[in-house]
Amino acid sequence: MYQPFEALDERETFDTCVIGAGAAGITLAMTLAQQGHRVLLCEGGEASFSERSQALYRGDTLGDTYLDLASIRLRYLGGSTNHWGGVCRPLDSHDFTARAAAPQTRWPIRRADLEPYYAAAAALLDLETIAPDTPIPGAGLDRVRFSLGHPTRMKDKFAATLNGLDTLTYCLTANLVGLTVGDGRVEAAILKDFEGRRKTIRARAFVLACGGIENSRLLLWCNEQSGGRLVTDTTALGRYWMEHPHATIGQALIFESARFGLDVDYNVYLSPTPAAMRERGILNCGLRLHRMAPEATRELSQALAAEAPGLEATLVQSVGTAHGVYLRAAWEQEPRFDNAVELMEERDALGVPRSRLVWQQSALDRHTIRESLMLLAEYLLKENIGRVQFADWLVNEPVMLPVDGEIAGRHHMGGTRMSDDARLGVVDRNCRLFDQANMFVAGSSVFASAGHANPTLTIVQLALRLGIHLDEALTQGRV
Repeated sequence: MYQPFEALDERETFDTCVIGAGAAGITLAMTLAQQGHRVLLCEGGEASFSERSQALYRGDTLGDTYLDLASIRLRYLGGSTNHWGGVCRPLDSHDFTARAAAPQTRWPIRRADLEPYYAAAAALLDLETIAPDTPIPGAGLDRVRFSLGHPTRMKDKFAATLNGLDTLTYCLTANLVGLTVGDGRVEAAILKDFEGRRKTIRARAFVLACGGIENSRLLLWCNEQSGGRLVTDTTALGRYWMEHPHATIGQALIFESARFGLDVDYNVYLSPTPAAMRERGILNCGLRLHRMAPEATRELSQALAAEAPGLEATLVQSVGTAHGVYLRAAWEQEPRFDNAVELMEERDALGVPRSRLVWQQSALDRHTIRESLMLLAEYLLKENIGRVQFADWLVNEPVMLPVDGEIAGRHHMGGTRMSDDARLGVVDRNCRLFDQANMFVAGSSVFASAGHANPTLTIVQLALRLGIHLDEALTQGRV
């Protein structure tokens, strides 16, 4: 049920205090409350969009051109599910492994550890059934599928649940500004609203679920206030931050459209096989083939015929079966120590230092997108079933990604990454801070690597898994 910030009783001790009410926070809070635990869910924003809440996301960026930090996520009840597009698929099994091109991509868990939570996550997010991926023999590519269904707005879908659970209290404008740290335990969360009122909230367990930049920012600030007792080894704190770079990468004419399913579907998605990734020294990538209208296909055919007169006979023979496609991509970014969330000297209206995002794409990131497209181009040429026309920026040396257009997917990952080693991560395989028995982190900031899939499904699977772990720990008195 809803409780105004000023009505929070500081004398009460909750079983769990969940800070942040987006996909991860709402999933986790409902899971624990439905298991009978007394949960306080704290949302820093309001019930709907407000400028004063959104302004807390303002920050700075260094490195490659990136998007405005204040506009790419939403800071109110439901979080960024309020503008989520609904595109989903699980991470691939090989996304959890140490890839030859970047061994730091290894997670301490496997995809199999998340699979028991797939059905529940799919139901929460209203996913369509995702058909199995299918190989394209000889191409080094698989045709991959996504759920492209209706995007779930969690604050709307679960409003009745949030208000109807006797064991769940949720509060708005409850912004985390500090943590009281004891001997290996977090004792209390310090919350502040926009009127400057403060509350000290006690719980047996605390979960930070504020997003892929805010989780790092708040831990950095709370750790500074605690004199370094919250996270004693800060080597990885805020580090290994990742995005999914997005770009239009060219266009192609495919003579045998049925080979890719383009005779039926207007949008087809491809990704390199694990073997191709090893051979090419690349990471994962999602190639997106969007079928052109007939007029655009004819124009592309004429342009290719002018550039390569030897194609003219093939083009004539393929009339009726050929389709032009626009080529777009979203690819995996190498987890690099230098890409990071940092604290600025400037502070927000609540007194918390603003975020500075350091983001730069590496040689491996650029190699990944070019070689992924080369896989498609070489296959079409070898089979004589099409030709690829690369975008100019992808042909030039060095490859310089465009500074306009999509740029990135607004997928914030890393910063509080999961690891078995405190020097390489911030949380353990159960999403617990290494130095605190009762402090956990939820959301995509715990991702050790990014794959190419949109992260929402994995965020919810991880939250459900954390809910089971916390239920057992609370029941057995281990937190």
